Amino acid sequence: MQKMRIVLADDHQIVRQGMRALLNAQPDIQVVGEASDGYELLDLVWKLKPQVVITDIAMPNLNGIEAARQIRARQPSVQVIVLSMYSNTSYVLRALRAGAQAYLLKDDDFTEVLRAVNAVYAGRRYLSPQVSEKVLDALLMHENNHPEEAEVVLTPREREMIQLVLEGNTSQQIAEKLNISIRTVEKHRANFKSKLGLHSQADLMRFAIAQGIVALQD
Repeated sequence: MQKMRIVLADDHQIVRQGMRALLNAQPDIQVVGEASDGYELLDLVWKLKPQVVITDIAMPNLNGIEAARQIRARQPSVQVIVLSMYSNTSYVLRALRAGAQAYLLKDDDFTEVLRAVNAVYAGRRYLSPQVSEKVLDALLMHENNHPEEAEVVLTPREREMIQLVLEGNTSQQIAEKLNISIRTVEKHRANFKSKLGLHSQADLMRFAIAQGIVALQD
């Protein structure tokens, strides 16, 4: 029997080890790789070609939502499950818009993980009961009827750049990580500052947290 191939991504090693042990105990599942940040996750997905990815949101260099966006754009057959501590509806909706097929909370029971894995592998979406209730409440209260302006005006590269800037990377470091010129980095920085009309680092951080580009750290 061919096993389902899964890649895990979380910046906490103990979380990855625990999840790996639980998943590998299933007869039809094999964890083929682990990543501690978004770039490492992308590298593993391109190299190992798993059927399913389980990722956290808050990770260095590239967060789980942006990683999901890139994975689904390049390899739409890979199903992405977000496993996060964040139950805020805005995070859930942004993850789903980015292409995630399932959203779970870290305090959900492991049986929810298995239900999600089987659902996305079969091509269905899955929200754990806690998440479903919050999303339904938000929709009923019309909390999510505001236009997602930042998601419309910002390119994926600009969103990626904002996270790297807020993590304290210099233009030189960003250029090296993205394999682009410093001039291109400066152009992207100027573009997103102009689009957003934000001038201070604090304003940019508040915006990025509100938009799910960066998350409050675990």
